[in-house]
Amino acid sequence: MTTLDVRELLNEAAAHYRDRPHAVAMLRECLERLDEPLRVGFIGTPGTGKSTLVSALAEWPTRALREIDLFDTPAFAEHVDATVRLVRHLEPDELAGTRQVGGSAFARQTAVNSVLVLGRADEVGAGRIDALLTAKQLARRAWREDPDCAGFQGVIAVAGQLGYAGRALRDDEFEVLRALASISRPELERYLLSVDSFVDDPFPVRVSPESRKHLVSRFGLYGVRLAITLIRTGCDSRLKLSAELVHRSGLGDLRDTLAGCFVARADALKARTAVLRLEGLLAAEPLPHGDRLAARVERFAAAAHDFRELRLIAGIRGGRTALSGEIAEEAVRLLGAQGLAPTERLGLEPDADPAEIHAGAESALVRWRHEAERADAAHAERAAARVIVRSVEGLLSLFVA
Repeated sequence: MTTLDVRELLNEAAAHYRDRPHAVAMLRECLERLDEPLRVGFIGTPGTGKSTLVSALAEWPTRALREIDLFDTPAFAEHVDATVRLVRHLEPDELAGTRQVGGSAFARQTAVNSVLVLGRADEVGAGRIDALLTAKQLARRAWREDPDCAGFQGVIAVAGQLGYAGRALRDDEFEVLRALASISRPELERYLLSVDSFVDDPFPVRVSPESRKHLVSRFGLYGVRLAITLIRTGCDSRLKLSAELVHRSGLGDLRDTLAGCFVARADALKARTAVLRLEGLLAAEPLPHGDRLAARVERFAAAAHDFRELRLIAGIRGGRTALSGEIAEEAVRLLGAQGLAPTERLGLEPDADPAEIHAGAESALVRWRHEAERADAAHAERAAARVIVRSVEGLLSLFVA
């Protein structure tokens, strides 16, 4: 499914609906949206931290994030191209609410547009100093083992407040934190047990209650404790501490997932949104000859290789295929997990010449055709290999005159 195909389909539909102005207006809007940035919606119940997370990402000056628009308001929920679903806990009752049920066959077959985020990762394990590491381990395990997580492109643990505060760390905040870090651990520890004990007087160093309240509101008590620990163990400048807080928060993991799963496939995801809206229009306002348009929608689902690649990448990374080790690493690379350019898919240098690219693709095609035809392999393994073969054939097609 290419953007050109979808444009042709939308224009054809507009011609059929020419006597219904509201339908034509909606289809024209779909056409215009194909040229606009990808829309990513953050969805979650109050308290999951979605607004903080959007704020943390929206100020990040990276090329990938400049190519998407982020929303955390329900008004845009039905018009986004991809979603980030936030939960506070990876518990069955909460995960059950993230299931996407129903929808058309096209919607189900192309449902590769969502990631799940444990949005308050610093709360795991009663906020111990290793809370973020524990949360990331839980997220990886849930993605691999919990059926409710199988439909997501990733399950990521993020401490949004910590990432936001780390990115915007100021010099005066760093100086206060450094002053706190100068107090001996045994002496300071009892003041870090609760917010009340941290902000009340007396206090073992001359830091005003207002400054301490500010730190707690910006970083949370867990973030204050972590920042102090990091300063004591080598983060002796604002820039070092800022980078380490952001790294530990999981914000970078989420950014990379958005870039790899969504930004890299922006055209396909925007096309999916347009086709879904057309499908909804056809169901709500049937046309005398609408079956032809509906049949073309069905063919899109069958031909949408981008979505098959994304599903397989998630399956491999989530441990739901038999592929592992080096062969799994090659598979996700060929599927475009590290970039869609031929050199990125083949693991070559960016300036590789066409002959090297062609040779690399031919070599990969031979290997994966063998995997696809192995009599001793399970059906699921051969099916996965056939998807990779199709991806490599796409690379070789670039050399056809």
